[in-house]
Amino acid sequence: MRISRKTAGKGIIILNLFTICVFLLVILKVIPYESISGGRLESYDAAVRTATTSIVMMIYGIPVIAAASGLVRVKDYKRFYIGWLIFALVLMVVLFYEASIMGVIVVCFGIPLIAVAAGVVEYKQFRLFAKIYLWLSFLFACLNTLGNLLGSTWFEKIVMGLVTVTQAVLYFYLARGKQKRKIKDK
Repeated sequence: MRISRKTAGKGIIILNLFTICVFLLVILKVIPYESISGGRLESYDAAVRTATTSIVMMIYGIPVIAAASGLVRVKDYKRFYIGWLIFALVLMVVLFYEASIMGVIVVCFGIPLIAVAAGVVEYKQFRLFAKIYLWLSFLFACLNTLGNLLGSTWFEKIVMGLVTVTQAVLYFYLARGKQKRKIKDK
């Protein structure tokens, strides 16, 4: 089965939005906080910090995935990506302060991709940075899936496990897939 880059990108973005909704429901106390982070969180306050960090990371990733999957022409959104680059740099500082090492790593490898989209780095490097970011995201989704499957609640094992394994598959397709090159007329 072959999944197009754009379809994979849309799928990842939709799954990120679903996960953001789940974390918002935890913050709003609609879903018990024990349903996230493997049921290992000791308090509602810890769940809010975890959910907030996760929401920010997923929001950060949406424009990066949109660019890497070809959903947007980055040259058309240069100003947006300049602002997003500033947001990413601030986010790195916050994640470092929060001691979210995985978050810092993911943002670190997304920054060059955003810098290319913003026009700060030459466009020739875009594919290289996109590949690195996508492979790291694939690895992160695999680890997240493992964590979900080892979680203590059925919600995390079944629902969130299915979400993260689907994300891992979509990241894999994006990371290993080749971008289509336009054929020039003679």
